[in-house]
Amino acid sequence: MANPYMQVPQSGNGGPWWRIEWVLAKRIVSLGLPVVVGMVTQTAINTVDLVMIGRLPEEVAVPGTAAILAAVVVLWAFGGFLSAISVGTQAVSARRFSEGKLKQVGAALTNSLLVAAAASLLITGLALWLAPRLLQWMVPSPEVLRLANSYGFIRLLGLPSMALTASYKSFYDGIGQVRVHMTVAVGMSLLNAVLDYILIFGGCLGGICVEPMHVDGAAWGSLFSSYAGLLCMVLWSLRSQDRSRFAVYRWRNARLSVGGTIARLSLWSGLASLILMTGVVVFISIVAHLDVLEQARDINSAACSIIVHIMMIVFVGCLAFGTATAVLVSQSIGAGLPALAERYGKQSALLAMYVMGMLGALAALFPQTVLHLFLPADFAVAGDELKEMVIARAVPSLRLAALIMTPLSAGAMVLTQALYGAGKTRYVMVVELVLHFGCLVPLAWLFAIPLRLGLLGCWIAATLYAAGLFGATAWAFARGKWKTVAL
Repeated sequence: MANPYMQVPQSGNGGPWWRIEWVLAKRIVSLGLPVVVGMVTQTAINTVDLVMIGRLPEEVAVPGTAAILAAVVVLWAFGGFLSAISVGTQAVSARRFSEGKLKQVGAALTNSLLVAAAASLLITGLALWLAPRLLQWMVPSPEVLRLANSYGFIRLLGLPSMALTASYKSFYDGIGQVRVHMTVAVGMSLLNAVLDYILIFGGCLGGICVEPMHVDGAAWGSLFSSYAGLLCMVLWSLRSQDRSRFAVYRWRNARLSVGGTIARLSLWSGLASLILMTGVVVFISIVAHLDVLEQARDINSAACSIIVHIMMIVFVGCLAFGTATAVLVSQSIGAGLPALAERYGKQSALLAMYVMGMLGALAALFPQTVLHLFLPADFAVAGDELKEMVIARAVPSLRLAALIMTPLSAGAMVLTQALYGAGKTRYVMVVELVLHFGCLVPLAWLFAIPLRLGLLGCWIAATLYAAGLFGATAWAFARGKWKTVAL
């Protein structure tokens, strides 16, 4: 059966660079929307944690909000490295699927699972040992550090589920079955919301009652829902039609050449994720240092935590859109249609920038409304004035990030994934390395502390980083050398 996404539309090519080709746009949205829903709802697990913690009394809510960001950044550093297995898995499975080699598509998942399982055991042990040391360096506040250590330890136990779920997700995304992970992710988020509410605030489920666990309760809820999602992906892959079509669970599929290709492609993406999160770790430590200098009672850290989580929803949405783009780019190259691959990449980037630009403008117009979703304040409650101080500190930075950083990041994320789908992963890693340690980190320190711009200075640096990433990825995509990368 012909792949409808590989039919080349004759109309719409050419014209102004900002023009939308509606035939391609409809295809991108039909494939990308389920991926967006799936990835955003999965990321919402962290957001739900933050929203519910924000509704606790201020003596827990403010340090808890800061602690979750610090711990989640460490989780993203190690989890992002492991989840990069999706880049190699998706690129290989999409290319082989487009070539009609179904058993080789199944072999891609087999080897991806083996690599993910081995790597996750090693990385989880390393993460549990390193996390307390990283958090101690990042977080000067004793109360925030205590909460971050406890929350982070529990969440890091979920690293194997993150890696293995990424393998299954990227396999099904690569063959165009994007609704599989979407359905599982929605179920995970619903389960997480229920567990979070019961474990954070205390309550009963199925006759089992628990005392309020506050920040730790959020971590346990996320951990349980993560493994529940993995179980659902495993059960889906065991359906008879998938087992007969792709023959995934056969030991003869274990091939060093296939596993090596997946690992090689994923390694550069993993290193790019690790570099990105290392830069974010330093970024957060600069913000925490501001609290010490200003004696601000974790106000800057809490404000930064909320903005980062808001921006992460945007980033993950764009990343998901980029994932669909990577599938289309990889399948187009596999079908011998590099010009179509280029058109898909350009149209996806434009769509993401237009949509996220409009959403960012809304957030810039109504920043207090958005921020109060995460940290509601009630002046009738003693101490909630501190929450309002966090909101006030966050407003200027959120406006900047929403209005300028959001559309630039949207285009950069999509083009990054397009380059990943074509196999050009090392270039992205080098760009991330240069921009994080040549732009984001030094400029955040310079603007925030010597130039005394505070939290806003940090986000000015982040916006310049986003502009640099967009420029670098757009330049590489326009050159077109990615069209000839062999997998």
